[in-house]
Amino acid sequence: MSAMNSKPEKPLRLFVNPFAIWTGLAFKTGEAMLASMHAAAARANAPRVAVIAANDAPPAKPRSKTKTRGKAKRRAKR
Repeated sequence: MSAMNSKPEKPLRLFVNPFAIWTGLAFKTGEAMLASMHAAAARANAPRVAVIAANDAPPAKPRSKTKTRGKAKRRAKR
């Protein structure tokens, strides 16, 4: 018959440094945040191109003459 060993092979740690636990957790959290920000930035900066056929494009808006008159007045004041 074999007797069960009552003592574990590895010593039991009675004191665990809470700072080390929190530091590890903070590093893992920061790593996950950076990875998600990198993925979001890669998607946001992806080039997007749209082509609208000439017949489907909205009509061009006529330029307002008040903008050009305002520039002329400012030039005249100088």
